[in-house]
Amino acid sequence: MNSSSPSSGASAHNDCHRLFLQSMFTQKILAEDKAILLYERVSDLTGVPTVAFEDFIAYINQSINEFDLSLRRSHDERDGHAVIALVNTLDDDIAQISTDYTPGSITYFRQLIEMIVMADDEDYAVSSMTALRLGQKMKPAITQKDTQDLLDCLVRDGWLFCSTSGDYVMETRTVLELQPYLKEQYGEMMNECLICLDVATMGERCGLKDCQVHIHRHCANTYFGEQNKSVCPACATAWSRSNTFGLGLPL
Repeated sequence: MNSSSPSSGASAHNDCHRLFLQSMFTQKILAEDKAILLYERVSDLTGVPTVAFEDFIAYINQSINEFDLSLRRSHDERDGHAVIALVNTLDDDIAQISTDYTPGSITYFRQLIEMIVMADDEDYAVSSMTALRLGQKMKPAITQKDTQDLLDCLVRDGWLFCSTSGDYVMETRTVLELQPYLKEQYGEMMNECLICLDVATMGERCGLKDCQVHIHRHCANTYFGEQNKSVCPACATAWSRSNTFGLGLPL
């Protein structure tokens, strides 16, 4: 891997930036370690010296922000691994997620997201049966087979995740790309991780009923690993690592 000062690789939009961005248009979301390997391969292919990955991403974002696009870095809520995704930053309508779906499919997805957000006890999930029945309630109705095909497509494209128990939850890509929309549309129904301040649809929560502290599990691992005792960072109530929310969280 070649190295150089940041100015040599980030001073002008070059073939390395273009090829990396082209790959992200195809991939949409990558584990960050894989994105770094992609950057190294693109650098070798184009002969452009590498700079710090953070600087490389920041420069691309300067170029694409005017097109309402951004390379956004975050973590998978299920296991905490770092990811980077190419997202549409428009937050006025969920229909902005993709041009690959029909208007009817996007309407279905919008209603499914609402059901996931409104699920009881902060489950942030709907059962496969509920998801299939939703198709029959659409106007016009969607057959069970077509609904299942659409759900499979949403999973394959990284918008939904289906757990081993058959529950559908929002995938990392959805939480990343639709975060402004989710916060604006559902307000306090969307939990926010006290540590990283991102939307939290699964993780750990304070055991005190009136305390609204929620923390991603990977954030909790880091935070409580640095504390002498496990107490809520807001109210000091004893923190139970088993007091979790969100059915997408692995047991």
